[in-house]
Amino acid sequence: MTLVSNNNPGYPGKHNRNLEGYNEPKYKHKETLIAAKIEQIPTMAALVRRLKNDPVFRYICGFGVIASVPSEATMSRFLRELTETGILKELFNSLVNKAEQMGIIDCTSIAIDSTKIEAYEKTKPRKYVSQNGKSADWGVKRNTDGNTEAWFGYKVHAAVDTKSELPVAITVTPANVHDSEIALKLVKKASSVLVKSPKFYLMDSAYDCNDIYETIKNDFHAQAIIALNLRGTRQPRAGFDFDGTPICSAGFRMVYWGSDNGVNKFRCPHVLDKAECPLVPTGVQAQLWNGDKN
Repeated sequence: MTLVSNNNPGYPGKHNRNLEGYNEPKYKHKETLIAAKIEQIPTMAALVRRLKNDPVFRYICGFGVIASVPSEATMSRFLRELTETGILKELFNSLVNKAEQMGIIDCTSIAIDSTKIEAYEKTKPRKYVSQNGKSADWGVKRNTDGNTEAWFGYKVHAAVDTKSELPVAITVTPANVHDSEIALKLVKKASSVLVKSPKFYLMDSAYDCNDIYETIKNDFHAQAIIALNLRGTRQPRAGFDFDGTPICSAGFRMVYWGSDNGVNKFRCPHVLDKAECPLVPTGVQAQLWNGDKN
């Protein structure tokens, strides 16, 4: 494993380590945090143990093979300083910009979803949870198998480029915050970071609400493609299927044909060879019916 330093003042390389404000120990701490993520080391305690017991890992992080290593309190304090100063946010945004410039991120379609993070602290009854918008809380969510699961901790909400599967915007909330409350914040973050404006935002049924559709259309000039939330829905209107797709006079679902200024367009399924329509005329009438207008 090789850790490559960035060339900005916050992450000096071998040619600019004499820059004003550069601090050798803190530079090593940055390398150590990066290495911890690469090695999937879960806690600061485990990271410090690895530094003490693995001389090769210690050397990779910038410390001497027989040198002393920072304590758990020192590493935790350094991580807190990074978070409070906003350096990590700036670094993330700069990486997104670089990936877009290199063509790695396509930006045409952005998928938005959340995933659970269980807190390291001991679980507690809901009545004892601090409702300050930052502390761990109880969350409930359906997994990919459709089963309901509960956990104590947080949610990571992410907007991800569908081509590269790389995140372009991230935010963390207590686990009880509903996905739909964060969607537009992620859209705003992604729009502010990316140079190219996304055309489509894809989400699951947890985000199915009018405000998200309208804001993405009117404020961001894009289209929200969201799975319908069928809980508590009624029988669809005459001429439409359960998901809002128009039904033709022969009883077939019309074929989606794109969107124009936020209005969805549909075409005849028979014309597109998707169905054998019993109402199609024959002879000369068939030639007229199959003209360019259809």
